[in-house]
Parts: sequence; structure tokens; C-alpha cells
Amino acid sequence: MGDSHLVTKPHDLAAVIARVSQRYQVPRDILLAIVAPVITDLASADPDGLERKLTRRVPDIRALRTHLAQPSADAVLAGWRQAAAAACEAGRLAELDKALAQAELHILGGLAGLAELPAERRIAAGEARADRGTTSLLQLAPEGCREASRRFAEAAAIVGLADPDRSHELALRQADALSRLGEEFADRSGYEAAIAHLRTLLTGLDNFDDTVRWAATQERLGLALVGLGALNGDSALLRQAASCYRTTLEDLRPDHAKPLWIRLQRHLGTLALQFGEADGDVGLIEEAVEAFRAALPAMDRAADVQGWARTQFDLGRALSVLGRKTHGMASLEAAFNALQAASEHWTHEASPERWADIQDRMGSVLVAMGGSYSETVVLEEAIAAYGRALDIRQRQTAPLLWATSSANQGEAMMLLARRRKDLVLAQQALAQMVTAVEAAGAAGSKSGIAELQKKLVAAGAIAQDLGRAQ
Repeated sequence: MGDSHLVTKPHDLAAVIARVSQRYQVPRDILLAIVAPVITDLASADPDGLERKLTRRVPDIRALRTHLAQPSADAVLAGWRQAAAAACEAGRLAELDKALAQAELHILGGLAGLAELPAERRIAAGEARADRGTTSLLQLAPEGCREASRRFAEAAAIVGLADPDRSHELALRQADALSRLGEEFADRSGYEAAIAHLRTLLTGLDNFDDTVRWAATQERLGLALVGLGALNGDSALLRQAASCYRTTLEDLRPDHAKPLWIRLQRHLGTLALQFGEADGDVGLIEEAVEAFRAALPAMDRAADVQGWARTQFDLGRALSVLGRKTHGMASLEAAFNALQAASEHWTHEASPERWADIQDRMGSVLVAMGGSYSETVVLEEAIAAYGRALDIRQRQTAPLLWATSSANQGEAMMLLARRRKDLVLAQQALAQMVTAVEAAGAAGSKSGIAELQKKLVAAGAIAQDLGRAQ
């Protein structure tokens, strides 16, 4: 949502807060305090958008709570941290910020210049300012992002040469805050400022001497370019981002910073697949496959189950596109296996919508494989996979998704009817596809209708041929 004034019904609000609190073990009072300033109309609802924004702030809340719980030998500083921690737990965010400001003033000790501070006190003062930046990020309003970016910039300057690595991390957080302004509030200036800031940082880094810091900055630059490109509809910016990732992976090795290396592979794979599909470029699709395949063995499945499942799913998508493009059975079989692996985590019970998406995609892979088998069992399995997707994708609640899976199933039924020379099944399939196209039209999806109509025309031709043969 680009609007800073979220709206939701009371029961939706309570359910969202309870769900986020329970799922991520975050005090409800903090979540209530975050939401309270932006609730302006309880007659409308956007619970999904609210939940996404609250979930986005969970790492910020955790970081604050962890940092404020750290002990200090300085009794006065410890007292201010305890006050800040208590305010945080109670959701008194203004008091939290004031307590952090007092802690920072105490660390500075009334000194006129940072040069007079010992390194450890400069770092502590910078961390206190950074905590205030994190507090600003909790706000569900654009000004919170702007204030956070200023505070992280100040924190980076305070730390400075006392700890160059930490100073750079804080400068990256400045960019993150600016990018969040673009992402959450559709503010182009946020992305533009982040891109300019990151490019400035890169001028002071060497890809050989500062490989990890340089790579982390390149990653942020790529993400900001992707965000701005999506907002502007400018694919050239997305291609710049892909170039950032390729360049970075030429110098960054897994042993330098494995999590960063994995993320870059996944970023590159996502963009390469997007452009490969759009351009019909097999080379880019193969690049996507290679990127996802490189990332998977480096991942710790137990530590990042969601990321592992996502990468398996993306690999399955890329292999499916490649297999259909090149008529490669090996790619299609590998696609099916990757999607099946993703479904081991995104199960029917745990993630029904994702599971349904996987079933639909597995059906499409099986349809593509069906032409290479004389037996009809593969097409029958495809029809069953689409049926499982339709168990979740109901016409009343998800009309376009229902129409897509229903049309896909109808297409598989039509191919099976042609194989069996079964006119009755062909007529049933055609009727199902007509209904799917009508549902897509009612859902207002022009692009969806166009794609489904192509399938309908092809299915109609098959039905006519079968009718003539009877």
C-alpha cells in the first residue's frame, strides 16, 4: 500500500496482531503501538497488507529487544537501557526513543567533539543512535523511514573509523530505510536516494581489498534498482540489477560470505528467469537454472527451511520453462522433482495457497512430458494435479486462480481425449475451458483472458477434429 493510513476492521486488527505476536513471539503491546497511529477508519479492511507490514518489522523489534537486554558495567547507562527496554515491551515508543536519547547523551558525556571520545564510546554512541533509527523504522508511515535513514547516517558517522566495518553496516541500513520508503509507500524518491547513496559508497570500496563490504553494497544496489524498476515499469533498471549481481559473483566466493553469496545467486536466478521468459532467451533461462542449482547445495535446509523451499520452487519453475522451451525431458523431470521437493515443506496443511501453486505447476510439467509417452498415465496424473490445486483454488474466493487451474485441467483433459479419441471427454474439457475463460473475464484479468483464449482456440480445434472423425 502506498497510503500511510492503514484501515481495518476491529476483529481483523485483533486477529492480525494476535497471529503475528504468536507466530514470531513479539509482545502484542508493541504491535498495538505500531498500528495505533495509523488507524483512521475502522469501516474498511486491509488485514493482509497490515500483516505484511507488521511482519516486516519483526526483525527490527527483535534487534531492539536483544540490544537493550545486553548488560552494561556503567550503572547509569544500564538504567537508561532498562528504561528503554521496559518502554519497548509496553509499547511506549515515544518513551523508548527518549530513553535511548538519554543513553546516548550519557555516553557522549557532554564532550564537544567526537574526536575526544575513545573508540569504544564512539561505537556505543553510534549504536544508541542506530537503535533510535530502528525505533523510527517501526512506524507505519513514510516519515518513519526518512527519520530512520537520517539516524542511521548519523550513527555511521559517529562510529566512523572507530570500527569501519560497523560504520559501513550502518550506512547500508541507511540505504535499507530509504528503500523501504519506496517499497512500502511507492515513493520513488526513496529508491532514488538509496541508489545514489549506495553508488557513493561503492566509490570508496575495492572489490578485491573490500570484497565482502563491496558485495553487500552491490546487493543492496541491485535490490534498490529492482524496486525502482518495478515501480516505474522500467526493465532497463532490472537489467542493471542483474548486471550488478553477475559482476559481484565474479569476485565473491562462498567462503567469503556464504549467506550473501547464496542470496546473490537467488537474486540473479530470479531476474535471469524473468528476462529469459520475456525474451525467449534460452541462455538466460539456463543461467537461472545454474544460479538456483548453485545456491541449493550451499544452503542449510534446517536453518532456512523457507529459503530452501523457495529456491527449490524457483529451480522447478526455471527447469519447467527450459524443458518446455527446448523439449528437454531431463529438464522437465528435474523440474517435477524440484517442485515436489518444495511441496515437502509447503504442504497442503501448512501453506495451502503455495501448495496449490505447486500442484498447478506440476500439472503443467506433466502435460509437457505427456507428449513423449505413449501411455496416458502422465496426462492422467496432470489432470489429478490440477484437481488438487482446484481443491484449494475456489471460484468464490480466488476466481482468477480457479480459472487458470480449471483451464489448465481442461487442456490436459483435451489432450487425453485426443489420445483416446474420446469425443465425450473432449466436449467436457471444452465446456470446462469456456467456463474458465468466462470466470477470468468476470475477474477483470485482460492478460489472463488472452492466455486462456489461446488455449481455448487450440482445444476447440481438437474437439472439431474428433467430431469429424466420429
